[in-house]
Amino acid sequence: MLKSFEIINLLKARNLNFISGVPCSIFKDFLIELNNDSDFQHLSATSEGEACGLATGYYLATAKLPIVYMQNSGLGNSVNPLTSLMDEKVYSIPAILFISWRGEPGMADEPQHVKMGEITIKLLETLGIEYQIADENVEKFEIQLDELTKLAFEKSRAVALVFRKGIIEKNDKPKSQPQFTREQALEILLIKIGKAPIISTTGKTSREIFELREKYGQDHDSDFLTVGSMGCSASIGFSIAKNTDKPVFVIDGDGAVLMKMGTLATIGNYSAENFIHIVVDNSSYDSTGGQSTVSKILDWQKLFQAVGYKQCVIAQTSEQLENLDITALKKPAAVIVKVDKGSRADLGRPTTTPNENKQNFMKFIQSQLI
Repeated sequence: MLKSFEIINLLKARNLNFISGVPCSIFKDFLIELNNDSDFQHLSATSEGEACGLATGYYLATAKLPIVYMQNSGLGNSVNPLTSLMDEKVYSIPAILFISWRGEPGMADEPQHVKMGEITIKLLETLGIEYQIADENVEKFEIQLDELTKLAFEKSRAVALVFRKGIIEKNDKPKSQPQFTREQALEILLIKIGKAPIISTTGKTSREIFELREKYGQDHDSDFLTVGSMGCSASIGFSIAKNTDKPVFVIDGDGAVLMKMGTLATIGNYSAENFIHIVVDNSSYDSTGGQSTVSKILDWQKLFQAVGYKQCVIAQTSEQLENLDITALKKPAAVIVKVDKGSRADLGRPTTTPNENKQNFMKFIQSQLI
């Protein structure tokens, strides 16, 4: 396996000091090591397309080679800037893409990764992006890095290193114990919401909601677990709200909201008096290793009010959340719940398939319309 510090040292030796992207659990330990190194200009982006823009700006300003990291699911978010900005037929911007390979054929993975895993290599080939599969041997990896660096500069184009699951050695360090967890917040919220449509964001939020339903012997039919498509829960939930008179709840995360922030303006513009947007904010990408988001600089209340939400309230503690009367909020409403990052080590995953979830949820929605 590759050690994180080995990758860091190889990048330093080649003056590859700019890096931007959206994290993946495959890069977890590498990014932790990177954040502790002041020699790098590391800009954590809210979307992979944004990271491509940041990389382009860096190259234009310095004529140096940038690195953009992403999960292969994020390759879909990057197609537009890769083809209409960085491509050699447009501005011809050189860069090295570090792409993690979730859903690799023959490797067990979650349903939302399967399709992109199948087409990752084909997509790179379609885009004309030359690539290598990262070797776990550090000497061979060094050769690959040199070859791709030379290729990127010579052809003035993006190239890619594809990282298989498990290729970077884990370095698990003791974690501080959270005081107010997302799961505790969700438990309070589910009691408050009762039997109403809930659209939950990708990652551990949906996993925890599923397990809380199991814990209390409750049905899952009112929950739509958006296991992939990071940032899309709000648009899914809002469109449901526009087509029913019943209250609709979106349970989102700070990283997901940041990725598709334009959706907030759409919601504010078209409005819905039955829409409640809950954002559980732990200032991190908890599902991929706890890397920091940029939510700490946000004034959530000003943001939501600026785009047309009627009310935005913030709960900083479990007591504040328990005392909140969700039904009294002016809608569309936003509820920001501040929690600590971290989750149970034994957190499971949904035991139903996405298609089963969809069918059961649609039956529930239709029953609400009668």
